[in-house]
Amino acid sequence: MFSSEQKFEVSGDISQLEATIKFAIEMHGIGKSGISFQITEDGKFCLGWGNANGWNKLPFDFDAHLVAEIVKQHLAKQEYDTSAYSCYDGSIEHGFLMKVIENTCASSWHGIKEPFYGIVSIEPFVNFYGK
Repeated sequence: MFSSEQKFEVSGDISQLEATIKFAIEMHGIGKSGISFQITEDGKFCLGWGNANGWNKLPFDFDAHLVAEIVKQHLAKQEYDTSAYSCYDGSIEHGFLMKVIENTCASSWHGIKEPFYGIVSIEPFVNFYGK
């Protein structure tokens, strides 16, 4: 289970998303039922547990493949800022950034409602491959 001050942050390409989601949920130890989600106003897809304000229970038992497919579709609709890499020689690829949701009793944290019930957030990330 994540400790209250757990550090966890992973970026990767979309093909690594399913394995990363599976790892995070297994590391948390919540099991296959009771997983919830929320989408923040700035486009983060968050996974958590419970039915607190802002959290919606998945309508199926947790399956990393199904959740990854949903998150992939969500990320495909988000904006990726690639402007920081325009002057570099290399290529870019749309990916993801997964971060632990810090354990706090605040009603909101970085746009996440009731973050106490959060496990991880997933947001767009630009992978740069320099030459």
